[in-house]
Amino acid sequence: MSRINIQKALSNLHLDDRAQENFLRLYKKFCEGPSRIDDWDTVRTPDEKFLVPYATLKIPDSKAIQQSLSKVAVCKLNGGLGTSMGCQSPKSTIIVRDGKSFLDLIVDQLCEAQRKFDVTIPLILMNSFYTHEETQKVIEKYHGHLKIKTFRQNMFPRLLEGSCQPLSEDEFGLGAWYPPGHGDFYSCIFEMGILDNLLEEGREVMFVANADNLGAVIDPGILHHILQNDIPFMIEMTPKTLADVKGGTIYQEGNKVKLLEIASVPEEHKEEFCSQRKFKVFNTNNIWINLRHLRAQLEKGPLDLNVIINRKSVSGKNILQFETAIGSAVECFPGAVGLIVSRDRFLPVKKTDDLLLVQSDLFVLNQGHLTRNPDRKQAGLPSVKLGSHFADLQDYQDRISSVPGLLELDSLEVDGDVRFGEDVQLKGKIKLTALKNKPLLIPDGSVLKDETVEQ
Repeated sequence: MSRINIQKALSNLHLDDRAQENFLRLYKKFCEGPSRIDDWDTVRTPDEKFLVPYATLKIPDSKAIQQSLSKVAVCKLNGGLGTSMGCQSPKSTIIVRDGKSFLDLIVDQLCEAQRKFDVTIPLILMNSFYTHEETQKVIEKYHGHLKIKTFRQNMFPRLLEGSCQPLSEDEFGLGAWYPPGHGDFYSCIFEMGILDNLLEEGREVMFVANADNLGAVIDPGILHHILQNDIPFMIEMTPKTLADVKGGTIYQEGNKVKLLEIASVPEEHKEEFCSQRKFKVFNTNNIWINLRHLRAQLEKGPLDLNVIINRKSVSGKNILQFETAIGSAVECFPGAVGLIVSRDRFLPVKKTDDLLLVQSDLFVLNQGHLTRNPDRKQAGLPSVKLGSHFADLQDYQDRISSVPGLLELDSLEVDGDVRFGEDVQLKGKIKLTALKNKPLLIPDGSVLKDETVEQ
């Protein structure tokens, strides 16, 4: 469909001019075809100056930390529902630990930093139309404790694959719309005046991260480094494990770095991309943005971000969504760098498998900060696969009324209706399988070590 025809098709959807132009820009890139790497041999791991180890950063003193924190704002990407855990409310409102939700922990972290260093750190939440109204109600309880601003990112129309006609809201309701990815952040904060307001307040750096990443906390050392060296854009990377092989990474092209996602990798090179040989780190989606540099770039026009084509099915119809990723802006900023951080800064909770880990004795909670328990001797976290009976949060809670001790666990594999009693300890390699139509009960006080239990 031509630009003129798609404009006519959009005319009945009541999109404002700004949103329509943003959508048409993505549509144009879709029509141009997928972005692919033409010469794989030129794709290489960035030089040391573009991929900085965290250990090389200087540790600032208390005065420098205070000065740095007075210039930062925090944005959490809060557009997702907890559908991967069977919830239909904003994922950030799910209770994670000690009766506190993701949002509670984020607020606790920032309130502690404000108290300790006598500064004000604003929190900004980028919501989608799925999460905006409920989040607005939830944050009322933080009034007087933290300065919080929310905004709703764009709603774009889903298109029928083939004809590219927008879905009808009369027929599909809200299913006719979608939030266009977290790359929408840039145009939203610019066009809504949020960027200018922050600069007027003296904010120079924005730390952006996913709301469900419990490791994404303000790090004064990173912030100080960015301010001292006038770094325009920094993206945190962490060493790959076998679980992260498909995660995006950065590569060097000429004198700048770019984000590389698996969708842009030629089919014959995907195995090499997924290996840990050529690309040893992957994107955590923890992003540090110098707001002055961002303002200068946006004054020239919208950032030219790669478009992700997301194909889905809605009520049996094959549809297209055009999305962008916040990290792909790395190539828009001369002087942008990656920072290699420890795994402690990447602790996302995507499934109940992850939830079990962060709720267990593997971690210690203090002032909103979840840190590794020093009593665990193994370097990494155990592998946990709970199975389909635990996929929904309610089912998980019904079967795990008391979180087992995992301090000495290497791996846990659960299949079927397994239920855990109080004060259970799991050590070594554990495999639990419920074979019959009745639950497999792990009694109160059980200590299982390197065991396979089938019943």
